[in-house]
Amino acid sequence: MKHLLITGASGYVGKAFINAFGARYHIRLFGRTAVEGYEFAKGDIKSMEDLERAAKDVDVIVHLAAATTDGTGISDLEYFQTNAVGTFNVLEAAVRNKIKKVVYGSSVCAVGFRATSQLIMETDRCEPSDGMYGYSKYLSERLCEHYAEKYGIHIICLRTAMVVPQHELVISPNPFASHWLGAVHIEDVIEALRLAVENETIRFDIFHIAADNPCSKFD
Repeated sequence: MKHLLITGASGYVGKAFINAFGARYHIRLFGRTAVEGYEFAKGDIKSMEDLERAAKDVDVIVHLAAATTDGTGISDLEYFQTNAVGTFNVLEAAVRNKIKKVVYGSSVCAVGFRATSQLIMETDRCEPSDGMYGYSKYLSERLCEHYAEKYGIHIICLRTAMVVPQHELVISPNPFASHWLGAVHIEDVIEALRLAVENETIRFDIFHIAADNPCSKFD
């Protein structure tokens, strides 16, 4: 049974993942808020010491903690420190604890929305959207790529579209409009996380997790 450390487990996606697959793994949660019934390591994503301590004796880190666009009044500095520095701390904690697998919860904001009739591919040039949120996710992906190359950690980044039913789905009248994100159901998101955790062959890669429908911008 794999031993997982999950950051951001008190969030919508984290809760859904542990509710569905909590019995499949030995799970330790990291953050400020405990979830009843699971081992918990209290700490701050911006603290290297907290993460290094929490990551002892685990096989995989599932990194979901983030300052998101749902928040109000979040400064660029907070986005950078929580998302980019937080991801650096996760990766460095993995190196220090000799952990060979990280799954990173990214966002389609890292590649960015654009007015186009073509699907946006994982290999397309990134034009981060949503301000510093998107840039912090993009920077985190680059950190993941660097750590995979330098330290041989297996890292999978999952760029999720708008998660439903967490968010109210309002379909744009113009699917090519620059603001239209596309969507993906929570059950598909957590299944993608499970597949990423269990994959043993991918050294580093990025995947879009979006619905297969004509309105989606993402493959």
